[in-house]
Amino acid sequence: MNRIEMETMINLYFDGELEKGKEPIMFTMLSQDLEGREYFKKLNALKSGLTNSVEEFPVKLDEKILRSIGKLEGKQTETFIYRKVFNAVTYSFTVILLILTIIFYSRSEDYKVQFSDLTREVKKQNDKLELIMNAIPPVEVTGTYLRTKQIVVRPTM
Repeated sequence: MNRIEMETMINLYFDGELEKGKEPIMFTMLSQDLEGREYFKKLNALKSGLTNSVEEFPVKLDEKILRSIGKLEGKQTETFIYRKVFNAVTYSFTVILLILTIIFYSRSEDYKVQFSDLTREVKKQNDKLELIMNAIPPVEVTGTYLRTKQIVVRPTM
């Protein structure tokens, strides 16, 4: 078994996740592997050091925490009032912006309707101009000599 598999088994053993059937195999391999034994000793020292370093929760700490809560309540009421004011101002500002948005949107809709009406009217006028231009009979323009500068326009029907 290689070193990585050995360290994995040792880690699982200290985590309490190694199967009971594999424990004798691990200890047999540790008896033959010097580096594995060193790694096992280091983890065992680490685990025992952690269990010894855990201290009990001091009783006086509860009192300190509870007393500090009483001191903080006065500050919390002040910030609570400021929060209420800030929230009220924020909500009112949001409502005003919403109302303005609705007003501007409705006006833009009015402008869209007016624009489409004007576009339709311009199109009708263009159609009428085309009809008038097509209804006029063609004109013949003739001129006499350039010296007299006389131009005669006669419709041809």
